[in-house]
Amino acid sequence: MIKFVICDDNKEALDIANKAVTKAMMNYEIEYKVLKFQKYDDKLKETIRDELSTKIYILDIELPVVSGLEIASEVRETDDDSIIIFVTAHPECKNDIFYSRLEAIDFISKYYKYEERIEETIKHIMQKKFKNKTFDYTYGHVFNRILYKEINYIEKEQLQNRCIIHLINKEKKYVAETLTSLKKKLSPMFFQSHKSCLVNLSNIKYIDYVNFTIYFKNGDSTNLLTPTARKELKKIVGDYQ
Repeated sequence: MIKFVICDDNKEALDIANKAVTKAMMNYEIEYKVLKFQKYDDKLKETIRDELSTKIYILDIELPVVSGLEIASEVRETDDDSIIIFVTAHPECKNDIFYSRLEAIDFISKYYKYEERIEETIKHIMQKKFKNKTFDYTYGHVFNRILYKEINYIEKEQLQNRCIIHLINKEKKYVAETLTSLKKKLSPMFFQSHKSCLVNLSNIKYIDYVNFTIYFKNGDSTNLLTPTARKELKKIVGDYQ
């Protein structure tokens, strides 16, 4: 799951950023959640410490008490992977961002196409980060590199300490890792539909919710779908039946 962490003390700006995120993410079958804050508090601190989710921060620089720059600094103390976007009503702060070395991906002014700029930046992030991402691993002393988009689903092989990777070309690959480990690596593009299965959200064609069956674009299918996961999956991909 991707967590969008938006922090802005101006409620109108907070709502605009939330709207931009929602519009941008309509183009992707990726599980996400928006967390909104108007100031630095214990809940935001807890979110920063969460190591299990991919996070994209949209931070207003001019926040009361604890600034967006200070929040970003706290993020970078332990997290080099999360993406940071700064927004401000004072574009002259741009030099402060440059010299802060916080590795922000963008700096957006609230006075120029604010919603549009946030939406465009998120689309850029999604394309750059996930479009051609690969899963690299070694199995049987052989190095493997597989594009995420080439994988339909991954299932735990019964009675074996390995998982089976089902590819869109109908081939199977094997990896000696636990499903829990794979979920952490492949999130948020993959969803755990069952204790023994991860499915690629981008390759789903439709879902038969009545018969607990997921169908993929190449004709493959799996019935490794639990009632709880079915409910969550319906929220993500909709009423595909």
